[in-house]
Amino acid sequence: MAMKPSEVLTRSVDSIEDGRRRRGARTRAAILARAVAIASTNGLDGLTIGGLAEEMGLSKGNLRMLFGDKEAVQIATLDAAVKVFAENVVTPALAGKSSVRRLLALCDGWYEYVERRIFPGGCVLYGTMSEYRARPGKVRVRVIHPRNAWNGLRARTARDAQRSGDLDSKIDVGQLVFELTAYQSTANAAALLDDQRTFNRARRSSRQRIVNAVIHSHEEGNQTP
Repeated sequence: MAMKPSEVLTRSVDSIEDGRRRRGARTRAAILARAVAIASTNGLDGLTIGGLAEEMGLSKGNLRMLFGDKEAVQIATLDAAVKVFAENVVTPALAGKSSVRRLLALCDGWYEYVERRIFPGGCVLYGTMSEYRARPGKVRVRVIHPRNAWNGLRARTARDAQRSGDLDSKIDVGQLVFELTAYQSTANAAALLDDQRTFNRARRSSRQRIVNAVIHSHEEGNQTP
């Protein structure tokens, strides 16, 4: 079941015993939930202290007190987006019983996450990669972390599947991750343009790329994982 950004970001707030800190954390979480939604359509650079303050009915001073400057808001927003992504895609997928099932779940989960429009502008991770690919600075450095983590997770999961004998050992894992990333990048743009045909084609191709590399056991025959 999809978890809304507000649900993910406020989940730990009630455990804060100090009332003042709890109220501050709840306000911060609400701001970030709105900030991520804005960033998904307007980019991180589209976030401003004044704009967010107006959206949330707060003064600029209060917003600066909670976050600091614009760059700090951008980084906090990206971190919040990564947390929502992890809760909706990564955590459920890693509950799979085998490495190959986890790899398929990471693939399928990403498409479900985009299709359900957890964020109005699609996958924030792919959006920010494109936005900051040629813009040096602290935000770009931060953007690279989730990109590398996502690629690394899929690569490790694929290698685990190879070691367990579930995935063809001859498969170039780096190439596999590259192709899955290319499909997802295309699908994210297609989803935003309401191009369902291209989105579905990318989804099918991603899954089939993994399934074609699966070594089916004698007991399972040719059954798809």
